[in-house]
Amino acid sequence: MSQNKNDPKPLPMKAITLTITGVFALVAFGFLILPAFFDSSPVGLLFHKGPAPWALDPEMQAKFQLTETQAKGRYHFLQYCAGCHGPDGRGNGPTSQTLNRRPANFLEPSPSGLKNGLSVQGVVKTLNEGLAGSQMPSFSNLPDDVKQEIAEFVDHLHTHPALY
Repeated sequence: MSQNKNDPKPLPMKAITLTITGVFALVAFGFLILPAFFDSSPVGLLFHKGPAPWALDPEMQAKFQLTETQAKGRYHFLQYCAGCHGPDGRGNGPTSQTLNRRPANFLEPSPSGLKNGLSVQGVVKTLNEGLAGSQMPSFSNLPDDVKQEIAEFVDHLHTHPALY
């Protein structure tokens, strides 16, 4: 059969597929990989082989007298707790102004303000269960080692308030 002039040409599927794949690769590189290379986020640190996110420089490590576990706990505390409790645990985080009751001050706690106490076990219990009748939520979804590290950092805040 002879091809009629009015018959449409078949689409070049191979060229279309290669073009779409190339555009996707450029977008992925441009928006995901390239910014991470210059970023100090954990993804960016993979490219730089820099220190762990919780690592403090030697001067700060000496100032706070933290063990490696407490330094990790400090990092997680800044992620999950500092919004309410403040970066140094004084109960003055940015969202503390919106809460009905001020969050616990771990440096100078009031005896009536801490249901489970500031021992490592008490802080882990609070993280697991939250505090009923308050705006302290449960962080039971966090891995146990993260809760343990946070608790050890809170214990350090409580036992070394002069460092903060």
